[in-house]
Amino acid sequence: MSLLKGCCMCGSVKYEITGKPQVSFLCQCRQCQKITGSGHSAEFVVFEKAVLLSGELKSFEMKSDRGSTVSSQFCPTCGNPILKKSSGYPGLVFFHAATLETPELFSPEKAFWCSSGQPWDHVNPKLEMMQNA
Repeated sequence: MSLLKGCCMCGSVKYEITGKPQVSFLCQCRQCQKITGSGHSAEFVVFEKAVLLSGELKSFEMKSDRGSTVSSQFCPTCGNPILKKSSGYPGLVFFHAATLETPELFSPEKAFWCSSGQPWDHVNPKLEMMQNA
């Protein structure tokens, strides 16, 4: 089994994941833009049972464009967004790829909510583009 490790900027929150991501993607929805302060988020999805997490996380709940409750979880010390959970996808955890110890291993397969993309945010046109996920 592969092992992925990551942490927040200050190191207070750490995680280990056994197994491989189910999917890796970029998301250009407005919520992801605001959470990251960028034109998109870079995320990968794993089964919750494969995650070992240490440290305290704070969360902010919001509604997705599809009506699911999404919990964006972040380090209370440095504010670094770590992961998201969605009522629309129980048992899955969406991690922010930049929190990986080896972020160069991240390779997105798709881009979601491209219809909300900003004109200054250019994503790889070779990705499978989903206008509204």
